[in-house]
Amino acid sequence: MGDLTRRRVLQAAALSAAGALTAGCSTGGDPGGGGSVAAGRLTWWDHQNQLEPAKRKIFEKFAAAEGGVPVDYTYNNPAKLGQALQLAKQSNQLPDVHSNAGLQVPVPQLIAGGWVGPLELNDAALKRLDGKLIEGIHVFDGKVHSFPIFDYHVYSNVTWFNTKLVGQAGLDPEAPPRTYDEFRSAARAVRDSSGGKAQGWIWNIGMTDRIGDQVNVLAQAAGFEGGGGVLYRTGEYAYHSEPYLTVIEFLLSLQQDQLLVPGSQTLIDDAARTRWTAGIAGYYFDGPWCPGVALKHTPEFAESLGVGPVLTPNPGEPATYRGTQGGEYWITPSTKMAGQANQLLSDYFTTEEYSVEIANTMSQPPRDLGAVEKSTAHPAYKKLITWFADQVFLAPEAVVRNPQTSKVGAETKAIKPGLGDIVQGAFSGDVTDVPAALKELSDKSNAERERAVEAAKKKGAEVSLDDYAFPNWKPRADYGKDQY
Repeated sequence: MGDLTRRRVLQAAALSAAGALTAGCSTGGDPGGGGSVAAGRLTWWDHQNQLEPAKRKIFEKFAAAEGGVPVDYTYNNPAKLGQALQLAKQSNQLPDVHSNAGLQVPVPQLIAGGWVGPLELNDAALKRLDGKLIEGIHVFDGKVHSFPIFDYHVYSNVTWFNTKLVGQAGLDPEAPPRTYDEFRSAARAVRDSSGGKAQGWIWNIGMTDRIGDQVNVLAQAAGFEGGGGVLYRTGEYAYHSEPYLTVIEFLLSLQQDQLLVPGSQTLIDDAARTRWTAGIAGYYFDGPWCPGVALKHTPEFAESLGVGPVLTPNPGEPATYRGTQGGEYWITPSTKMAGQANQLLSDYFTTEEYSVEIANTMSQPPRDLGAVEKSTAHPAYKKLITWFADQVFLAPEAVVRNPQTSKVGAETKAIKPGLGDIVQGAFSGDVTDVPAALKELSDKSNAERERAVEAAKKKGAEVSLDDYAFPNWKPRADYGKDQY
């Protein structure tokens, strides 16, 4: 199990194994994997509900192609996939292909633990991926283990809204709120005009990993000069800095002003999104995948779909930062279907056609951004992608400068409570001193980084804390290869 702790496994086992292993929709068949299902069938698990239509088309084509086989596909909510994979690993039933959402373990640890193995993509696929594969992110010890299907121009805290409720409140759907004050005013207007039928805002506070990522984005838009709590110039963790405090204070104030849907503290994204489309709230924070999921289940909501960019404390164009897009699909080393899995990934999932399909389903921006205009995506989605192009900049990454820092990642232990846990605790009242909790998180994170660096060095890695500092970084600019 690598560093996946017994406590995590026991927590996963507390769920119904059958429910966890069959969540979502499947093409049928036993969801077990690693060659454990009927001979000649490939198993695939992931968390990409919005991409299911595109994958179904591909799986049908692959089953009919020379050398192809049927594919048993299972969707798991991002909050559940990690638990399902842990249970499957224990019983030697990992699927042949899977995404890693929810495992929260660095890829080198997954490799060492037998969760993922190298791919054997064909020459045509490698040519399409030229320049997109980075050692320490997609390539490990010279072997390709995964590849990006999405572009890095993305953030997870988009301001989605119901244009019908907004219009009824006397607000202009073409002028979405951009600042904290504008958002608070708009949310209050929606609540007050609904006659008690709707609140201003709903959020998936039950997903600590997701809200942690969203708060990181909001902190960048509030002026934090780093990512994931780390200052780019110094490499130090600074969760306790002013931008994070400003963001969390703003979010909590929305609850204090009774603008948040009651019960949001325990909601995951599927439930929050469903309630939002049902008209229970005017605004919902979610990623670009929101319309792809929402309109799949409630296509009539397309007439009420509106979008705004990430919020900022004060007027001005937001700036956010994102590292190289990681891989999405990984192969299980024990699979008996390696040849078919590599054929499927090479011939279908590295192509421009798949980028268009991704855009059609309104997932994250596809690796080929030009595919968005060729797609049938909702106008709100297309508008959002143009904002991403102006508001998201390529961040510096230690692993790009020095691939051996991936070995530090393999030694690093997760700090608990993390950012999402602290934010969730602040909403529930369990965390009463947010500044102190954030300072403790910064201190523990810095100490763990130092410990992990030393541990990696003892095992032969040529790394140092200097690998994480980029003194020449500048805000509102991409950090290109020539700057390393």
